[in-house]
Amino acid sequence: MRRISVLGIGFLLLMFLSLGVIVTAQQARCEEFQASTAVMPAPVQEVLSRTAPPPMSEQRLAQLEFWSDNTTLPGPLLGQGAPAAGPMPGTESVPERQRSMEPMLPETSTLLRLLNLPIVPVGFASHVMESSVASEGKYNFYTGNWFAARSINGGATWAHVDPFPGWPAHNPFCCDQITIPDKARTRLFWLRMSSPGTNPVGGNYENLFKLSVSADGGLTFLTYTFAPVNTNNTWTNQWWDYPHIQLGARYMYLAWNMFNQAGSWTRTVMLRLPLDALAAGAGFSYSYYQTSSWFTFVPAQGCDHTMYWASNWPNTSPQNNRIAIWKWDEDSASISAVVKTVAAWTLTGRGDALCGAAAGNWAARYDQRVLSGARYSIMNTNLKVPGRKVLGWWWNVQEGGSFAKPYIDAAAFYEDTFATGLTQVAGLQGRPFVWSSTICFAYPAASVNERGDVGMVFNYSTGTALNPSVAYAISDDYTAAPPGWNSFLNVRTSLTRPSDNKWGDYNTSRPFFPSSEVWAAASHYLPTSTAVPIYFVFGRGRDVNSWTRWNTK
Repeated sequence: MRRISVLGIGFLLLMFLSLGVIVTAQQARCEEFQASTAVMPAPVQEVLSRTAPPPMSEQRLAQLEFWSDNTTLPGPLLGQGAPAAGPMPGTESVPERQRSMEPMLPETSTLLRLLNLPIVPVGFASHVMESSVASEGKYNFYTGNWFAARSINGGATWAHVDPFPGWPAHNPFCCDQITIPDKARTRLFWLRMSSPGTNPVGGNYENLFKLSVSADGGLTFLTYTFAPVNTNNTWTNQWWDYPHIQLGARYMYLAWNMFNQAGSWTRTVMLRLPLDALAAGAGFSYSYYQTSSWFTFVPAQGCDHTMYWASNWPNTSPQNNRIAIWKWDEDSASISAVVKTVAAWTLTGRGDALCGAAAGNWAARYDQRVLSGARYSIMNTNLKVPGRKVLGWWWNVQEGGSFAKPYIDAAAFYEDTFATGLTQVAGLQGRPFVWSSTICFAYPAASVNERGDVGMVFNYSTGTALNPSVAYAISDDYTAAPPGWNSFLNVRTSLTRPSDNKWGDYNTSRPFFPSSEVWAAASHYLPTSTAVPIYFVFGRGRDVNSWTRWNTK
C-alpha cells in the first residue's frame, strides 16, 4: 500500500509506478498528504426547454461531429508491451435463448421493459450515443450524446429535454452527458460538457461542465458550473474530457482526463463533491486528486464509505499488464494506491481493433482504457460458504494474442487484501473477461444490485454481418465462474453497421431504485442507418415483483 498526495504524484510513487512495482507498506514508507481543495458557489436555477429543437443544421452537425471526434482523446503514447496472454479454456461466451416471462422461475433471466426512445429529434442521435439513464420508481431520466429525455411513468413514454440552451457562445454544448440517481437523498444528477473555447473567466482555452441537481425527477434543476481554472488556477488553456461518476455514502466521485490546447493529455483528475451540499443546493468546498502517471480513472459502482477507482494505462512501459487501484476513505483526506501485474493483453489504441470488414467497423473508435468497475460479491463454488467482496474492472481489447475477435478484458481483486497489496481472485473469477472465437464484444457497463450481484450490459456482433447489437448478462448465485459471462442474452439486434466506423463511447447499467434488485440500462442499436437509443430493465424472475411494485410510484 502507498499513500499518495491528493495534490499530485510524489517522486517516490512515480519511481515505483515507472518500474511497475507493487507499492506496499512493506516496500515503501507510507506518506500522507492533505487533499487539495477548491470552492464551488451556490448553484443557479436552470430553465429547461422541453420543446423539440429546430432541425439540425449542417453547421451545427459539423461542429458536433468535430468535437465528438476530438473528445474521448487517447492518453500516453502506447509503446512496448508484454507478450499477450491467451484465453482461458472453457470460458468462451455464447448467446443464450431469451425466455418468456411465463412461467417465471426464480432463476429465469428476463427483460422487464424494453423500448426505443422515439422522442429523440431527427439528426440528434449519433452513432457515438453515450447512452446513460437514471431510474427511480416512475421517474426516469435518459441522456445521449446530443439529447436528453424524461419519463414520469416508469419509462413507458418520454418527453424531450433540450441540453443545448444556456451555454456561453464561446463554450457551446457538445457531448459527454451522464445522469445518475442518489437513492439516499432522492436526487437526480445530470452532467453535461461543453466544447473548448475562449473562456473570459480566466482568459483560457478551456471548456466547462455543468452538474445539475433535481429534487423532482428531472422537472427542474439547480446547476453548478465548473471551469478548470476555478478548480486549480494553474490549469490554464486546458479542458475536461471523458467523465465518469459514481456515488459513495457521502460523496460524489467525478473523474476526468484533462487535455491542453494542442489536444495532448496533461493529467487525470478525481473530484470529490459533498452529496449533502449538492442535495441542499448549497455552495461547498470540495477535494480533488491529480496524477500525470496514469490515464483515465474509473470509480467502482457499489462502494459506500470507501471509494475505489482504477486505471490500466500507465505512461511508462509495459502498458498492457498493469492496473493501478486507488482507495479513498470518506473520513480521510489521504489516498492509498496499489499497482498490480495482471495477465497481459494486446496493446490497443484507437483504430487498432477490427470487427469484420474495415467498412462499418464498429470497434474502430475504442482503445484500451478502463471503461467500467464494480464492487460486488463473489460466489463460492460451494454456495453454503458466504461470498467475499471483490473489486473488478473491465476494458476493451483488440483481437490478437490467441483472441480471434475483439473482446472485453478484466481483472478482479479481493477488497479485504488492499492493505497487504491486493490479492487477485484465483482462476477464472480473477479474470472475468468476455470473449469468443467468433463473436466481437465491446463497451462493457457493470453495476451491482443490493445483493452484490452484477448486471452487465455490452455490445456484441456475431454471424457474417457482425452488426453491433446489445446484450446483457447477470453474475449471481445462479451462475458459475467466471461470473455470468459464459452466456449472455440479446436485447436488440442491429440490422446494419455504422457507415462512419463509430460506436460507443459507453453504455450504462444501474440498479433500478428504490428496490435496487433489478437493473435499468441504456444503449443503442441500428435498425436502419440511424442509431436508435433504447431503455430496458432486466433481472431474475425472483425479483420481478420488486420492479412491478415500484415502477409506477
